[in-house]
Amino acid sequence: MEVRASPREYDGTFVTTQFGAENVKRAARDEYRKLIDKHDSEDVLVLTGAPTSTDAFRDTLDEVLPGAATPYVTSPVVHATDVLNQTDDRVVLSDALRRELRHRFLADYEWETEYLRQASEQSSFIEDVDRVMDTISWQNISPEETPELREITAALDAFHNWLAEHDHIERGQLISEALDVLTGDDYNDIVDINAVLAVEFEEFFPLDRAYLDALTGDCDLVCIAEDDASVRRTWVETGAITDYVSFSESQRASGVQPSTRPAATAAYFAEETVVDDPNTGSVSVLAADSGDDQLATIANEIEELIEQEGWGYDDIAVATKQSGSTVTETIESFERSGIPTESATITGFGDDPAIRELLAVARHLAADDDNEVPDHGLELDTDRLARVGEMDQLEDAIRWWATDSGLKERIAERETSLDARSQFGNVRRAFRMAAFLDDTAFLDATWESFEEMLERAHEYASQQNQTSATDLDGGVRVDHLQAIKNTSFKAVFLINLTDSEYPGDPFLTRLFPTERVASMPDYPGVTDLSDTDVDQTFPTDSTASSRPFVQYHAEHARRCLAIGAEAATERLYCCLYEYEDTALEERAQASRFLTAAYADLPWVTDAADPKITSEQAAEEFLLSRVDNALADVRRANSQDVTISLDEVEAELGEIQELLDKSGVRGEELRKALRARVEFANGEVRR
Repeated sequence: MEVRASPREYDGTFVTTQFGAENVKRAARDEYRKLIDKHDSEDVLVLTGAPTSTDAFRDTLDEVLPGAATPYVTSPVVHATDVLNQTDDRVVLSDALRRELRHRFLADYEWETEYLRQASEQSSFIEDVDRVMDTISWQNISPEETPELREITAALDAFHNWLAEHDHIERGQLISEALDVLTGDDYNDIVDINAVLAVEFEEFFPLDRAYLDALTGDCDLVCIAEDDASVRRTWVETGAITDYVSFSESQRASGVQPSTRPAATAAYFAEETVVDDPNTGSVSVLAADSGDDQLATIANEIEELIEQEGWGYDDIAVATKQSGSTVTETIESFERSGIPTESATITGFGDDPAIRELLAVARHLAADDDNEVPDHGLELDTDRLARVGEMDQLEDAIRWWATDSGLKERIAERETSLDARSQFGNVRRAFRMAAFLDDTAFLDATWESFEEMLERAHEYASQQNQTSATDLDGGVRVDHLQAIKNTSFKAVFLINLTDSEYPGDPFLTRLFPTERVASMPDYPGVTDLSDTDVDQTFPTDSTASSRPFVQYHAEHARRCLAIGAEAATERLYCCLYEYEDTALEERAQASRFLTAAYADLPWVTDAADPKITSEQAAEEFLLSRVDNALADVRRANSQDVTISLDEVEAELGEIQELLDKSGVRGEELRKALRARVEFANGEVRR
């Protein structure tokens, strides 16, 4: 059971607003307008609860500013980076470089507790302990009761000391290090602001709140918090934000009832409120047979929206519960369908053909002889490889390869502008990794070392990046739910709305069994809970469990759905599938939250059968017609069912006629159809 300290006291104004993105943005505009009436806009700092929200609030507040002025909007960690850049010469590691150095540090670390010694023999151990370290670092906490957590914290401190010896710092240290600067004597020489507006204040961690306190010594301060909307902070801290802060002045912003069906659905998920039908917008349940079919159905619906509504791809978002592999798999599926994508939390490093080429080069040059070079299907010019291998600097060598092999030109020629921009960014990351090895004295600047670094970056590409983001420009936004909070899209697809996902099982780490984590009072997350903690954090009461730990995380999953639904302005799609992608094809149950919404909200309806608008959907429909025809014939033979062979023959004849008119593409599909028929007859050929 957590013991709460006395509330942090602020000399400023605390504004609360009713749940709803439009209410938050309206309150932010009103309070910002008051501040710029008193101060120049460049003297008013706006802090958001997460880095992914800065663009959304910058656009919102830009409506208030006259002329060409731009609101000064950032997040605590980015502001802390600016503070340290003025006062500290240490190099701030990127997320990829931090993972690399921590991996190398932990590879030889000697653990003392028996549990961690045994766990360290598992292949996933370093990745698992790295994530726990990350959480501890960002929260700047010191677990005291659990021996394993104390040892992990000691290892983290040793890692930070090792970095300091080599003039490096990781991003998890930025806020705590900048906080020390702000509480020192040089504050006035570093910070030049007269007012601070903190939006998404319900998401500020304890360390964020301490940083805000130090930053606003003599400034006007206004903090805006949205009711029942915290998902980031409530993952590590129970209760409302008002349990942890007090202000010299408090006020309630005027709120309005949801004006669209997606907004009303979001309010239902967040607070179980049922309002009159707004009669604007739509909420559709989009069901498919399997998980893969679900993504194909979404892709087809996106293409229909683009064609029928005249929207752009960047008017649409697809949201997952978690970051990582689910986001990556969704992006890959859409790209195979020809749909451009973008993400604020995931790089395309893992599946980038340009990176695979550079990785193949590194593998060849790192191998002692030709027999050790793994075959990845890439033909590389041996003369060019020899020239690269003779160069002294890794960065010079890899840059020369990219230029001389025509890699840049090939990217520009074969990719769309959005994909090309993403691949150029990934290649630049590879250049920076090579330069880091060249310039870092305590690391070997060898091809073996570069291969190891590039391999690991390639392997962990799907992990969430804590502070950095890819360039967002023109594609369907694919991210986890927290990353789209307070953003706006004309259409939002919430995927995998099955009970195994929403609520799913509580999960905090692979390092310890869930049952043990649930009883750890000092784990850096919400664990040791009471019924009161659940009631004070969530107004909803879903069917989950009598155990507070399970109930808490069920309500948290429901709130995540509310945050995702809140981002849709016109159309909200609740997407699910009927069968799990397993050999047994177990039936997937619809999320209990969706089932309740379907019963309580009359505007939540089944989506109409989509038209075929994408090439992939057309191909799949064509192939499925053959599968269905063959299945009908087999069923007639075994189940005494009568079918019309004339109708089957006519339909297949129409397909053949269509293929005759489709040239080379038609011939490719004809081969696929022939393979389907042969496979159905038990004939297997390559």
